[in-house]
Amino acid sequence: MVVFTSSQPVNWLDLAMNKQIYGHISFIALFVICSCVWLGCMENRVGSTEDLPGSQFRGSVRLQAEDNSFEINKNLVLVRLEGTGFETLTDTAGKWTLNLIPAGTYTIVYSKPGYSTAKRFSVRCDGTFPVIVKPMTLAQLPSFTADSIKTSVLGDSVFITCSTATSAERDRRIIFYVDTVQMNQGEMNQYLFSNLDLIIKAGERTAQSSLPLSAFKAQGIQSGKKVFLTAFSIVRFEATADESFLAIDPITKKTLFWNIRLPGAETTFTLPW
Repeated sequence: MVVFTSSQPVNWLDLAMNKQIYGHISFIALFVICSCVWLGCMENRVGSTEDLPGSQFRGSVRLQAEDNSFEINKNLVLVRLEGTGFETLTDTAGKWTLNLIPAGTYTIVYSKPGYSTAKRFSVRCDGTFPVIVKPMTLAQLPSFTADSIKTSVLGDSVFITCSTATSAERDRRIIFYVDTVQMNQGEMNQYLFSNLDLIIKAGERTAQSSLPLSAFKAQGIQSGKKVFLTAFSIVRFEATADESFLAIDPITKKTLFWNIRLPGAETTFTLPW
């Protein structure tokens, strides 16, 4: 407070100017305080995954055992956006969330040791609204491998014999891929055609199936051409709406079977004249 003595005249102009300055200072102080409060609220909002305004993928994963039962604990499945640094792990309920995803089209990759590695193609995000991704089921990989494969040409057919090291109490299925070049077992989207007809019966270690020579020629394989044939063990290959067990490669248009155990057994033969 300003105190005036009786001997000092009052300068009303100075007093008015002082009041105006004090008013400006008070307004600036109030603005600074309000700004700090607002920034603090916004910081808390961005840090909350529940209130993110968008650019978020959410989904869930199930784990299916080889005996077709479902695992109760579904944690530690790695979920990542292919070609980016975005990744996360599922919780015990199999749920996962990825935040702050830029607008674009992504391939989501699901993987866990001992289970199939699956992909979901062409998942779009507009960078604004959350995206609820279809659930994915990963199947436990087969407990056996295709250990050997042999071919023989008789008449108008190729007979294919496949063996495993051990027998089992249930039927087991073998898938084989046909191509005119050696298959890259790390890239299962390059082949001419595949076949799922070979089944090793319970208690057996070996089984045989056949393919007509016309099946090879229908794929453009000419007589005298060397043919590569690769066999793998497989479980759960049926088509599903959520593409858990197989999908179509968007580039090669080939069917991708997720539930295959590597490595496979390989052989070659020459298509007869």
